[in-house]
Amino acid sequence: MITISQPYTLLKKETGAEFARKVLLENLRINQGNVKKTARGMGCSRNTIYLALAKEKRNCLADEPHLSKTPHPKAIRPDIIDLIAERRKETGFGKRRLRRHLVSKDSLAIPESTIGKVLKAKGLARKKKRVRREYSRVKYLWDKILPFEQLEMDTKEILDKGTLPKEIYDHALNSSFIPKWQWTAIDPVTRIRFLAWSYSRDWSNGQVFGKMIVWWLRLFGFNQKIIVWSDGGVEFNATQPGSFERSCSDFWQPLGVERKIIRKGHPEDNPFVERSHQTDDYEFYLPWLLRIRSEQDFIKFGAWWQRVYNTVRTHDGIDGLTPCQKLKSLGYSTPQEFCLFPTLILDRLTVLPQILERPKSVQYRLDYDPSSGLDPV
Repeated sequence: MITISQPYTLLKKETGAEFARKVLLENLRINQGNVKKTARGMGCSRNTIYLALAKEKRNCLADEPHLSKTPHPKAIRPDIIDLIAERRKETGFGKRRLRRHLVSKDSLAIPESTIGKVLKAKGLARKKKRVRREYSRVKYLWDKILPFEQLEMDTKEILDKGTLPKEIYDHALNSSFIPKWQWTAIDPVTRIRFLAWSYSRDWSNGQVFGKMIVWWLRLFGFNQKIIVWSDGGVEFNATQPGSFERSCSDFWQPLGVERKIIRKGHPEDNPFVERSHQTDDYEFYLPWLLRIRSEQDFIKFGAWWQRVYNTVRTHDGIDGLTPCQKLKSLGYSTPQEFCLFPTLILDRLTVLPQILERPKSVQYRLDYDPSSGLDPV
């Protein structure tokens, strides 16, 4: 009989735990059950042999995972894990905002890192999108810019297959009462947003939305020149240089607005409006879109969401304040009603009979001056 005298630890490292224990037990049989002699020959402790014998009785010579037999004293309870997952699905909040929500609603102070781990384990963590923001740092002179001196404006397609689950996507696709486009204007200083929706994305709706924004600002005393940034989309009449120049001179300049176009293919040049659209997906459309059963429902939900975004939802980028609080912290006495911009379906304005009967455009109708004495109809 040949006894293998190679050290047990080296054999286990080279061949694996299961094979090393088989050799150890074979040597034990060769040594007629002499544990001390076998342990000396294999360069291991007697406890190692006893462990191999115990594993042989269980028909499993491989190593088992070293799991704690008692839960860690700081381990989060299963009911808390379920609550975190439930609140995440209800609100769509990320781990930082979800932590504040749990403190205020459930009186639970859970570390942000723990919430992040729970979301990841439950498959509820978001895929991070890397957004370059260097251009925005150059674009805005933060030490000089005042609220609503510059606005970012954009449209968002509600039917986003990459974000909406199939059930929600199909509901929006097959519902004639859910608009297809969201129109957004945001102030980078305060993060106050103005929203509207439409079934079509065209310059007629763009003119109505643009004038509604400007008139709203003027109504509340923001009379300074406004710079509006957008992409070169057809809804802003910016696809052709000549058309864009005419819209600037004939439409925007009389309103006291300077128009600027961001670089083509660089949505990161309008970082605040783009980031707010991601918030719309996770905190508005995902939790609430299935509950909308009519156009009236949609307008009500839209008005609610705009109020929440501007007056309730805190923003880390403005020191944990709401946009309305940020405006007041800058010394403005603007009433809270300013943040409750009328959320409308733009198509309902562009197809009014008064607008269709008399020819030229929506711009012609909106530019009508009652003091001129002319009959608009």
